[in-house]
Amino acid sequence: MKRLLFSVLVGWSSLNATTMDELFSSLQKQPVSQMDNLNAKMANVSQKKVVSGYYPTIDLFASYAHYNSPSSLKPIDPIETGKLIAKGEPIPFSTTIEKVGVKFSMPLFMRELSSLSKKAKYLAKSAKIKKKINFYQNEALLLGANASLEYLDNLLVAMHSTQKSLQNTKKDIVISVNSGRMAGIELDKINEKLNQLEISINDVSIKRLNLVSQIAQLTDITLKHSVSMELVADVDKNDFILLKPLRSSLKASSCDLEASKQKRYYPKAFLNGVYTRSYAQDNPQDSRDLEEDFGYYEVVLSVPLFNKKDSVDVELKKVALLKSKMNLNKVEQELKYQVKAIEDELVLLKKSKKLNKKNIANKQNLLDYAKVSFTEGRMTQEDYLRYEDDLLDAKSAYFNIVSKIWQDMGKLAVMYGVDLKEIVR
Repeated sequence: MKRLLFSVLVGWSSLNATTMDELFSSLQKQPVSQMDNLNAKMANVSQKKVVSGYYPTIDLFASYAHYNSPSSLKPIDPIETGKLIAKGEPIPFSTTIEKVGVKFSMPLFMRELSSLSKKAKYLAKSAKIKKKINFYQNEALLLGANASLEYLDNLLVAMHSTQKSLQNTKKDIVISVNSGRMAGIELDKINEKLNQLEISINDVSIKRLNLVSQIAQLTDITLKHSVSMELVADVDKNDFILLKPLRSSLKASSCDLEASKQKRYYPKAFLNGVYTRSYAQDNPQDSRDLEEDFGYYEVVLSVPLFNKKDSVDVELKKVALLKSKMNLNKVEQELKYQVKAIEDELVLLKKSKKLNKKNIANKQNLLDYAKVSFTEGRMTQEDYLRYEDDLLDAKSAYFNIVSKIWQDMGKLAVMYGVDLKEIVR
């Protein structure tokens, strides 16, 4: 009956267990990931803002003006004035004039707009890649946190196993002390060891709570225990994804420099236009109200001759471009040696994992012999407790190595731009 109940509980636990797929999927829905989506969207909107410079601006306007002497409702030449006087028509002058109209302006030629548009395109591309990188980094952070949680969970199991072993040994010591075969101080020693172990268990439990909180902040899922992980594929080692946004930023800086040069040295041409309808109610020459239409368009050519601010801006953009180049070279060199160090470390960690697994079996055998020797009085309690510590240390080292392997895999995945949910189950 107990075996059946245990099987049912294990089956229920398996059905309700959280998987890494669920954690990764939940991560994608959280604000930390959604903020990156908004940053990428802002970059796309910024690109549209630059392109909008090609479009005309159109405005409606209205005005009311009162002058201390009669002013013209529209430009009028002397010949036309003479004709109006000859016909007895009022001349369009007034001290109070109301105007309504529409005006527009559009660029015909602005050489820097093309370069600024390319710059915005590269920055949008960079933001899109950064969104991916940030998500991969959060995935690696989640993987590392779960690996550390798994390490602490396994360590707690090992510590509770040691605790149980010490409690069994304590029972034998109690019997021996009561029968007079051991001094009472031996019981004090084992109690002290159990108390130290309980303190260590409590410290590990506190660290575990912090990791559970960290995972919950990333996924909005509170784990009761670590999630099992399996590597189903290796990290595909292509180009470093961390260099891609820097390359796009470098191209953007180059376009920015070109735009500054073009603004400084190239002419600009604009098309402007205005249409106005003017009204006057107090014409001093006639009691009749006046209404006049007036409009024009013009092509304006502006040629830069001297602008110290624009010249300095060109120099600043040159320095910024050189800085971007140096930063790209710096990061590329750092990544090259970081990857080599991680790959070399992984080789050693995998070797250490095998060695420590054998070491645990050896330490367990030695502990079994030590228990018998201590019970038979052929070994001091201090020597026996060292074997208990050695086994616990060996297990701790093994679990820590497994955790480090997962964390290194996460680092490589971020560097090469590999989605961890594709290779970890």
